[in-house]
Amino acid sequence: MKKEHIEEIHYIRALAFLAVVLQHSIGHYIFVPEAHLADGVAFTFLLLISKFAVPMFIFVTGLVLFYNYDGRLNYGTFIKKRFSDIIVPYLFWSFIYLLFQNKDLITAVYRFGDVFLTGKASYHLWYVIMIIQLYITFPISRFIIMQARRWICTPVAVYTAFAILGIVYIVLMTYPIHVTAARWNIPLITPILTKYADRNALNFFYYFALGALAGLTITHWRAWINRHASWIYSIFIVMSGIMAYRTISSFGLLPALKTEYSQLLLLRPVTAIFLISSVFATYLFCMRVSNVANNRTRRVITFISHYSYGAYLVHAFVLGVSYWLPDYFSNYINVTLRTIIAFMIASFLSVMLTYVLSKLPMGHIMTGLRKAPSKAKVS
Repeated sequence: MKKEHIEEIHYIRALAFLAVVLQHSIGHYIFVPEAHLADGVAFTFLLLISKFAVPMFIFVTGLVLFYNYDGRLNYGTFIKKRFSDIIVPYLFWSFIYLLFQNKDLITAVYRFGDVFLTGKASYHLWYVIMIIQLYITFPISRFIIMQARRWICTPVAVYTAFAILGIVYIVLMTYPIHVTAARWNIPLITPILTKYADRNALNFFYYFALGALAGLTITHWRAWINRHASWIYSIFIVMSGIMAYRTISSFGLLPALKTEYSQLLLLRPVTAIFLISSVFATYLFCMRVSNVANNRTRRVITFISHYSYGAYLVHAFVLGVSYWLPDYFSNYINVTLRTIIAFMIASFLSVMLTYVLSKLPMGHIMTGLRKAPSKAKVS
């Protein structure tokens, strides 16, 4: 039986991809000498409106998996598809990044075995390593959540369960496991919980669980989101104000301007509360926009969404080229505007390059795409 098409998924994927490119564009310009206080303030708000990207990608992963695989799961077929669509393009681009870094085929091959398991071939590939863990362990998380579903079957029980789970998640951010793990110094375990904590899927489990809830109860989820729209937007705005204040107040003005944005790191307790609120706000926004968007907007959003994974893999490479134009006019435009121009160029080129590569005979290896997306099932 064909399932209902979840239109807002395309909007979430497209906006999350654009948000990632914006964050990485900011990362290039954030500490340039010519940046002023106004640029620092602008960067703070740009980061706040784009910080939802990683949590929403994880949320969507949970939603899609539990929406599509609520029946019998053939793990072999499941993993084979993810290996072909996710891991193979990741391996391809990891090698390409290594090749450009080392300018030497032999060195790139030698280093490949050292970095492909950690995502260190480029600064953005950590996310792929983290999401692969969610795919590999999906039967386990699916079993746990399906068993819990038998007991958590009333609205009050759902609120209670996710409130407790959220508190546990925040506590883990407050009293991070990596501090204890560093003292233990256990081979393999300690590096996973310390050096590679940012790509440990356990540190993002709450967003995945929220996605699972949405996927298993999509009709009720949408209704609940709509019913509490005022509260969702209000909490998000308040948390955005708190995060903006914490970040901007940390700037140093004397003897010279010094900006820093550590308050916005993903694995911090207050940031986690802000990000959880952004998940609800972003879903609500995308759901409502998808209901009123015209056909042209839908086509553009669907196009970006369809090519978003390949564009994500390639965008770090494209960003290096995109800086050239705004930097050429650095004497005439401010740092914030240069950032926005680089973001727009990189976003466009990344999506279009992925589109072109997907049409090549071996395009699937580079993009993970085989055919046009099906309207019957989100994948």
